[in-house]
Amino acid sequence: MTKRDKSHYAETWDSYVTRDFPRIRQGPPRTAADLRPWQVLNTTDTEYAWPGDEWGDAATVARILDRCLFGPMGGTAPARLCELASGAGRFTAPVLARWPEARIDCFDISQAFLDQMQVRFSAEIETGRMRTFLLTEAPMTMYRTLADDGLARQVDAVFSFDAMVHVELHSLAVYLVTAAAVLKPGGLLTMNVADATTDAGFQKLLFNAPGVFHRGGAAGPQFQFAGPEILARLLDGLGFSHETWDGNGRDLFFIARLTDPGAAARSLAAAGANWWPGPET
Repeated sequence: MTKRDKSHYAETWDSYVTRDFPRIRQGPPRTAADLRPWQVLNTTDTEYAWPGDEWGDAATVARILDRCLFGPMGGTAPARLCELASGAGRFTAPVLARWPEARIDCFDISQAFLDQMQVRFSAEIETGRMRTFLLTEAPMTMYRTLADDGLARQVDAVFSFDAMVHVELHSLAVYLVTAAAVLKPGGLLTMNVADATTDAGFQKLLFNAPGVFHRGGAAGPQFQFAGPEILARLLDGLGFSHETWDGNGRDLFFIARLTDPGAAARSLAAAGANWWPGPET
């Protein structure tokens, strides 16, 4: 995408990688005493190697993956994985280490983040074990990329952590519909989203309200809040059985299985939604 074609999301995260993170990296590390009760950040590491490292330490990443991805997969080693909003690979690296034979396709709206992935995982990309793709404003981008490679109904798991908290509900719905179309029957979908019904989520909403109000509704780094009932309606209508997990005391983590592969197509047809290609779901 050219600069003028970038979405607000792309501009936000390109700017974070190229401008904000270098400043954060040069500053002092965060400590628990620096944080408000609703902040969930890395207070363990004294330096940050990659963009996004300040958002959570390795122990936190391991705990999330164990509960949401590694545990639910059980003893099954996946062949194909898809990570949405992979950032600079904070969750990607331990996933690759856990499953050395798996292949992974990573999608992000930010080219600057994908540039970081190209450096960090150059060996995996060179061997074809990893591919990276730039998301565009076209809602079918992710689906067509995978379907054109014969991966509709072939993906074992789709995951995304610490990213969908920033994504508004319509965009989240597109990603969930996409997951419903590319996952195998019984495949795993796991993410965390922003939840305004928790105490910490409610506090964050109130604290950030004036700054977000000033943006006039534009997309940006702010949280886009949902809640358990909205999430359940989405997942139920798209054919997923699901459970939730209080992963950090603020966000809503969910672990979902595609139990009704035809549900998304039925829901889209009932809505008269003509943006999806048809019965592939």
